[in-house]
Amino acid sequence: RPQPSQSWNTFVVAMGIVKKGDKEADKQAEAFEDPPMVKQLKELDDKYLDIEKEYQREVQKLAVKYTELQQPLLEERKKILLTSEEDGPKTGTPALSSFWLQAMQNHPAFEDIIQEWDEPVLEYLQDIEKSYVDDTDGDAGFKLVFRFAANPYFTNTELKKEYKTEMSNPYCGDIEVKEIKCDTIEWQTGKDVTVEKVAKKVKGGGAKKNKQKKEKEEPRPSFFREFFRSLAPGQPLSEDLKEELRGQLDSDEEDDGEDDDQMLEYIMDGDHDIGLAVRDQIIPFAVRFYTGEAVPDRDDDEDDEDDEDFDNDDDDDDSDDEPPAKGKGKGKGKKAPKKKESGDSADGKESKEKAEECKQQ
Repeated sequence: RPQPSQSWNTFVVAMGIVKKGDKEADKQAEAFEDPPMVKQLKELDDKYLDIEKEYQREVQKLAVKYTELQQPLLEERKKILLTSEEDGPKTGTPALSSFWLQAMQNHPAFEDIIQEWDEPVLEYLQDIEKSYVDDTDGDAGFKLVFRFAANPYFTNTELKKEYKTEMSNPYCGDIEVKEIKCDTIEWQTGKDVTVEKVAKKVKGGGAKKNKQKKEKEEPRPSFFREFFRSLAPGQPLSEDLKEELRGQLDSDEEDDGEDDDQMLEYIMDGDHDIGLAVRDQIIPFAVRFYTGEAVPDRDDDEDDEDDEDFDNDDDDDDSDDEPPAKGKGKGKGKKAPKKKESGDSADGKESKEKAEECKQQ
């Protein structure tokens, strides 16, 4: 296949097909003027795009119309879940305790976010609501409202989260997250599940000082920390946020080559994906996630890979415990090859025969 010519490379720059944030390429694109034929073709593109935008506006009108038709059904579901008896459980959904907690835990988007200490708090979740930021523009973002019953953990009766977005590339349908705004959680004293108390080291010795144990609060993973936080481009990243990102990227390095803006963009995109899962899947079909019917099946290949990774981790741990093999060198001994599951290999049979000959001799 022939390689692209220099003129084509220049054309690619002019069309704007360049890496985001490439300032040098941006300068080249600004300095380059499209050939007449390209200008003519772009005019056709623009007319096509105008019709596409008109189509999207009509689709948005339909989305708003049918969302309004569906809303009474969600209200009826809420009414059923809030039905309580005198001796029934005092939770957010008395009719089905832990309804929203279990529905969220069964969704893949939340399998690594909801921690054990989050569960008692989410027991008081009554309902989750959704709405558009702008009914006329579906690309402008959406809002989520988590409604809670009175509980011993925080004073809020509702926690709002708003995603502000815009279409960044109409040719590919790319959506850019501009800002994520969340309500501040007003925790009751000593009830903040996003932190844990750890013993603080006391300098110096002495029995008296050892008795005076000091504690300090340190952040820990939590649904309420990771999901209900405001994010916007340009804001400095906190240390716990950087640590979380390093964990997601499986990187132990202090600087993995990405600046704060790129790291923040990565986090905001992931957060937006979780918000979409709540809006488009969990809210409308919560009961199916509660029962597990809506949970997507894991591929056998994924399960095999997970098992293989787990086995490899075990092998690594075992190899660390084993003493190094004896020999002339001081290096570590090689790992023993894994046994085959069925049958012996030809090499294996030969080694057995040689061993028998040695015994006879």
